[in-house]
Amino acid sequence: MSGDALRWTTGAVILLLVAALFVAMARTWRTRTRAQTAAVPPVPVPTGLGPAAGSWDGFTVATTRADQPLERITAGGLGFRGRGGVTVHDTGVVLHHAGAADRWIAADAVRGADRATSAIDRVVEPGGLVRLRWTATGAAGATDLDTYFRFPEGDAAALAALQGLTTTHEHPHTAGEGTN
Repeated sequence: MSGDALRWTTGAVILLLVAALFVAMARTWRTRTRAQTAAVPPVPVPTGLGPAAGSWDGFTVATTRADQPLERITAGGLGFRGRGGVTVHDTGVVLHHAGAADRWIAADAVRGADRATSAIDRVVEPGGLVRLRWTATGAAGATDLDTYFRFPEGDAAALAALQGLTTTHEHPHTAGEGTN
């Protein structure tokens, strides 16, 4: 085999291996999403919620399993960072995430809200993220989750509204910096 033919063959083999790697990654992501959908089913926003205590836009950074900031939840559009926010009502929270349907979290599923510094691949100044702690109930049972937000216009009011919701419904109040 000549030098040019060997280089072309080597290049073709490398391209095939890279393509196979990308196919394997995509299949793994889809499999993970399907498996998590049973644990974290989408909950549509109910009608007639009444007035909102407030609505805040910013960025949804990540959703992870509770106290496992490297275990990303991929189901229901929660797997990617993007534009998003929250609307807080007396009866629960509406999660907004660009490219996905709004998701309802009933007040009795909210476990707390606090500040965090990092989630998966995002590290910010100390306390620069708002962490909403909630429980999703699906066919696989209850799964405790943490959803992280970044509100560039200020997050004190959003954090207070989320904490007020958990206080109103007698859930344990998560305090301090958090575990991450």
